[in-house]
Amino acid sequence: MGRGTLYLMLAHAVYLASSYAIHFGLGRYLGPEAYGTYGVVLALMTTVNLFLTTGFPQAASMHIAAGNATLSSVIRSSRRVQTLFTAIVFGLYLGLSGHIARLLGDAELTPYIRLSAAAVPFYALYAIYSDGYLNGLREFGKQSKAMAFSSIARLLAVLTLVALGFGVRGAILGYLAAAVIGWTLAWWYLGPIQRDLPSFGVGKILRFGVPATLFSAMVYLLMSVDLFAVKAFNVGEADTGYYTAAATVAKVPYFIFGALASTLLPSISRAISGGDAELTGHYIRQSMRYMLLLLTPTVLIISATSGGLISLVYSADYAETARPLEILAFGLACLTVFFVLAHVVMGSGRPHVAFGLAAAMVAIDIVMNVLLVPRYGLTGAAWATTVTGLTGMIAASVYVLARFKTLVRSLCLLRIGLAAAAVYLIASYASLSPCILPLLYAGLFILYFGMLAVMREFDDNDVETLKRMIPLVRFRRMGEQ
Repeated sequence: MGRGTLYLMLAHAVYLASSYAIHFGLGRYLGPEAYGTYGVVLALMTTVNLFLTTGFPQAASMHIAAGNATLSSVIRSSRRVQTLFTAIVFGLYLGLSGHIARLLGDAELTPYIRLSAAAVPFYALYAIYSDGYLNGLREFGKQSKAMAFSSIARLLAVLTLVALGFGVRGAILGYLAAAVIGWTLAWWYLGPIQRDLPSFGVGKILRFGVPATLFSAMVYLLMSVDLFAVKAFNVGEADTGYYTAAATVAKVPYFIFGALASTLLPSISRAISGGDAELTGHYIRQSMRYMLLLLTPTVLIISATSGGLISLVYSADYAETARPLEILAFGLACLTVFFVLAHVVMGSGRPHVAFGLAAAMVAIDIVMNVLLVPRYGLTGAAWATTVTGLTGMIAASVYVLARFKTLVRSLCLLRIGLAAAAVYLIASYASLSPCILPLLYAGLFILYFGMLAVMREFDDNDVETLKRMIPLVRFRRMGEQ
């Protein structure tokens, strides 16, 4: 394992830990109603930021790493593109803030949305300097420091400002401060760049950046439409907070297995470009197997113990969250599988297919939420996301199976299903204090893998493979140098 790998793994661990610490802390301190407002504004800000923090920084990193142009020329072109799109996105988000608030059924959201718009330019700058330039130069240590310090600063700033009485505004200002700190550190770590005459075509940045940006935005919308619907249909004063809590917990598997998708894309791309159909099939089967091996019991256990888990991480005040979480856990699991399969499709050179599937799913999700949320409230929103996720997962599975003639072995699915069903039944009937849940989870996973070992579906080779996969496998390969 390279040193860069270790730095990036630690930085992302700090990022995820600080993110969940903020959610759990604010959920307890603010209460469901104010926490719901925070959740909606954060979802809006994140969706807008995705138009600036994914595709174009990735394009800059790719071209810098490839070395097919001078560093200065890539930086000039990418910075020009990033600045232009940042100005457009910032202007639209700020200018439409009042309309967005009214669309969500709460004009009082307007000042919060306007305040969150101030963070957009700084997140765009932070992303292009850190994920774009430092990453492309393989300065993983410096990139990790910027990320870790920004994450810690965000945690401290958010909790401090909220504790001082600034409420949701304080939380938003904390995110703004973290973006400024992250950008400043990344800019400082990059240092001065010597100017040169050769130019780098802006079109190269756009050709990669636009599809990647649109796909990322569609995927995040799939995880946010339900929350926006709960807010827009004014289901209840505190229900937005309850649903924010459910979505936060349900997204854990997505954040874990997003790493798998990132490694699949280049691996599939290389195998297909080399004309190696056997290797391509091997990548698909193994990736699906290991994802289902870990995802299936995780989701079933979260669903079975939703009430106790919510009380443990939020408090008993969020008891209303248990039922939607019980359903939503399956929906986010389906979206996770779709996300991984979509990267297989993109790796095969067909990003337009992945984007088309995601866009169709967003349309389905909107329709389902409009139909179900007014009548069934939080449970309706959870079912809307679950039905949408299941539809997308099936569609992506059918496409991959038809294109590559492989997906996952039937016997493997059967064994995983039997072992996962057993731990689900035990978890469903276990009546324990929330404080004991971590011990229950450990015991259930030991039982689960023990059953798989008896059925010869899990052995020492799998242990070694999982060690290489978790956490954040994509950074291991980047860090080996």
